[in-house]
Parts: sequence; C-alpha cells; structure tokens
Amino acid sequence: IDFKDSINGRWFISDTRFGPMVHAELGIAEENSGKLVTLIRREAKRIATEEKRDLIISDGSPGIGCPVIASITGADLVLIITEPTLSGMHDLGRVADLANNFGIPTLVCINKSDLNPQMTGRIAQQAGKRGIGLAGKIRYDKAFTKAQIMKATVIEYTGGWVSEEIKALWRNVIYALG
Repeated sequence: IDFKDSINGRWFISDTRFGPMVHAELGIAEENSGKLVTLIRREAKRIATEEKRDLIISDGSPGIGCPVIASITGADLVLIITEPTLSGMHDLGRVADLANNFGIPTLVCINKSDLNPQMTGRIAQQAGKRGIGLAGKIRYDKAFTKAQIMKATVIEYTGGWVSEEIKALWRNVIYALG
C-alpha cells in the first residue's frame, strides 16, 4: 500500500487588529487533519514566542477525532462550547473524557442557553458531576449577526447584557488559567 501526500487545504498567518492569527482554509469537501492543526499550532507558538505573547487561543473543531486531539495536546485549559441539545450534552461528555485522558482542566460554556432552559440545566448538572466548572452561559442575541455585518465584536457593537455575559465568561477563563 502506498500513501501519497495530498493537499487538503492551505494555512495562513494574518495580522488582525487584535494581533496575529494563524489559520487554515480547507479545500472543497476536504476534511481537517491532525497534521494541519499541529502545523498551525506550531506556527502560533513560534509567533507567540517571538512577540513575547503569553496566551494562544486555539479554536478546535467539533468531535473527538485527530484534529481535536491535535488541538488540545499540550493545552493548559479546554473550554468546551456547547448548546442546549441532546447532541450538545453527548458531545460535551465525549470531549470532557478526552480532555480528562490528557489531564487537562476543563470548563464549559453553554451557548444559546436561553433556547432550551431545561437542557441548559441538565448540561450544567452533568458538568458539575464531572467536576467541570461552568465558565458561563451566553444567551441568544441577534446582536451577534449584526456585529458581524458591522465587522465588529459583539462587545464593541453592544454594551448590553450579552457583552456582560461574554466578559464574565472571559474573566472565568482567565481565573482558571491562573
């Protein structure tokens, strides 16, 4: 059997108003790979070291496959973003087990928490039983879409309750990082 290298996407380093961003674009119908994630993380670490930045945020893909394993390997903290659905609760458990296998502290954020309050409660309860801290609950708000259209963050776009929920989430993440 012969395995030939194939190109499934391209990676980039971009300058944003918040700092450098290392990211990738997959080809049409291409799947993410652990190799691509590892390459992006290595470049992000190189840039962070060169620019003396003390925090790298890595956005992992859903699931528990190779890209997710590559995303969390060596991480100081895993923040699981889930939504109040049965599949969200199931995936939370799978990612939490994966992070636990690597010995990585884990927090959870429930996105769109107001759309299914009963399931939100069940997810918070499951997280508590697993020893996972609830970093925050973010309610649904059309301000997210409006902010994207305006090319702004939600916090820049609105000073409302959703901004306060995001700020509280961030404070909890920073606290957990020590």
